[in-house]
Amino acid sequence: MRCSLPFHSLVLLNIALGAAAWQQHANGDVWEPPYPARCQPDPCANITFTNATYVCGDERLGPVKLPRNFPLSTELATYSRFGDLCPYEFLEKWTYPENGSYHYPPKMGYVLDVNGAIIVGNATLEVGRKVDRFGGEGGNFLAPLGAPYIERSLPPSNLKTFDQKYPYNYHVYEVTDEFIVGLGPVAPWFEQPGMGTQFMTYNNISYLADHGYLRRLSLEEYDEPEEFADNYTPGPNSPTA
Repeated sequence: MRCSLPFHSLVLLNIALGAAAWQQHANGDVWEPPYPARCQPDPCANITFTNATYVCGDERLGPVKLPRNFPLSTELATYSRFGDLCPYEFLEKWTYPENGSYHYPPKMGYVLDVNGAIIVGNATLEVGRKVDRFGGEGGNFLAPLGAPYIERSLPPSNLKTFDQKYPYNYHVYEVTDEFIVGLGPVAPWFEQPGMGTQFMTYNNISYLADHGYLRRLSLEEYDEPEEFADNYTPGPNSPTA
């Protein structure tokens, strides 16, 4: 004898399974802490389930599975996606109620000084430096290669894969022609402590890559720890030109 669940029950089951899958440590994937006890029995309350790939079925909350391979596993090793919030509390805190989109930090995400001014200065990215970003090439922000995700103050949706060539929307570049950026510390946001370094570019990343300032790197060029080393800065005893 076969029986079937009503549609609304299937939706609730999918949400519960999605939440459980997010919390489990499976197949070597990056482990994430469990939801706070107060979130039970419905940590995904009032969140519309649309795709089991994402936590609570909502792409804003990022993929259920996080990466298992270096370097992404290392960059996300300290990541607590929602801090001590439930998924629905996270969205209530960090999205606009009128449209559900994320509310990004003011002042381009820089830390502010005691007078409320952004802490940023122009700096030159030298040839040979490697940088990365979680996000498409239409953006204007880079980070030092390998910076922990928690230092970037990004929402979980930045881990969504758009192009299978770039899992988790992760892009790595090498500087091939020096250029000036706005360098400064990252403000805390999205339940992340921030305080990493961000480089704001004065042209978008696509332009810089297409005009010879950045070279797109393949995984084989940054899958070993030694490839993260600084081999371009001269030391005090380096021969001068």
